[in-house]
Amino acid sequence: MRTHLIISSLALAAATGAASAQEACSTYEIQRGDSLRELAIQVYSTEDYRIIYDANRDVIGSNPNIIRVGDVLEFPCLEDVGRAIPQGDTEAERMAAEMAAELVKAAEARAEQAIADAEARVAAAEAEAKKTSEEAVIAAKAEAKKEIEAARAEGAALIRNATSGERPEIRDRQLLLITGGNYAPFTDEALPHRGLYTQLVETAMFRAAPEQAYKIQFVNDWSSHLDLLMPTLAFDATFPWSRPNCEEAEALSEKDRVRCETYNFSNPFYEVVDTFFAKEGSGYEETLTYADFAGTTICRPEGWSLSHMDAVGLYEPAITMLRPVEPDECFHAVMDGRADIVAIEAHLAVEAISRLGYEHQIIENPNLAAVKSLNVMTHKDNPDGEAILETLNQGLAIMQQSGEWRDIVSTALRHQMENG
Repeated sequence: MRTHLIISSLALAAATGAASAQEACSTYEIQRGDSLRELAIQVYSTEDYRIIYDANRDVIGSNPNIIRVGDVLEFPCLEDVGRAIPQGDTEAERMAAEMAAELVKAAEARAEQAIADAEARVAAAEAEAKKTSEEAVIAAKAEAKKEIEAARAEGAALIRNATSGERPEIRDRQLLLITGGNYAPFTDEALPHRGLYTQLVETAMFRAAPEQAYKIQFVNDWSSHLDLLMPTLAFDATFPWSRPNCEEAEALSEKDRVRCETYNFSNPFYEVVDTFFAKEGSGYEETLTYADFAGTTICRPEGWSLSHMDAVGLYEPAITMLRPVEPDECFHAVMDGRADIVAIEAHLAVEAISRLGYEHQIIENPNLAAVKSLNVMTHKDNPDGEAILETLNQGLAIMQQSGEWRDIVSTALRHQMENG
């Protein structure tokens, strides 16, 4: 049996040019260091990897963040997916992007060369130590360590400046961020680092603004974040929340329209699969069309965006919505007949179904899933809101550039798989 290496599909590719020879209307075997985003850029000139993911759900599975070395992907033809290759809006924007990319490469090369030079001096000192003394080695290592750290810091600063410009100013005070628990593997005080998403946010803040004081508070009543705590500016930011399709506000529910009008969003820190779960044998767990959900009661926790459901006609009165505060209540509702379907994020569902003892009784429908981003939100009335998001976006870019994002995600997902 072939052993598969699991890698994060949203991380930056570690192997240069892994997808450089690929093209639409072809197949491709996943190599070490590949990512769906990088493959989409190489093949379709867009970061929207859903073109590839939608065509390969059976191979990739329900989590687009995980791909396996050795699996073979189909790259659909553009006419089959109905998408044209996007171009830059203006020549100036294209030139700016190219210049930023060149600055990033130069920063990386400079940092790598400085590190290599310092490490070479350590090796030379160790060889010379055979003829001199152990103290010389210790001194050389200490000096090299300083140079390595300085080179890394300089490289990170150059990358940050190249990709994002000057860092925005945040007022000299402690920032207060709010999240909630019972959302494994992303946020929960019992998880390592208080959850995958919490660790990503904290690391991004540290990478972009290590001098910035902040505190993350857990309030498990998720709906109170948007109904009370954020509107009163008691907190500066909340996470993780999905961003509705604000560009098509007329198609959104009232709550999603309010979210678009009231909040600003960070860049996506993570993408999840939002899907549907139903009782085995109900037929809803295997249907191929949303139309078959007409007349059903669909349970989705209060505060969760309905944008992907609105977009496909799943709104009242075509269906009946059940909106409990706790996600667990949705699964209980399906089991006792109060609801037919649970509409929820796949990671959370798998954990909840196992914990509640509903395995093999509540089943995922793999045919009607949607990929959604998880973002940090700030209230538009917060004068520091945009600066906070800009800082977090800069930190996220540094993490993705260095590979730290991939390491954090891989470690957290491995812990989840090993510990349920």
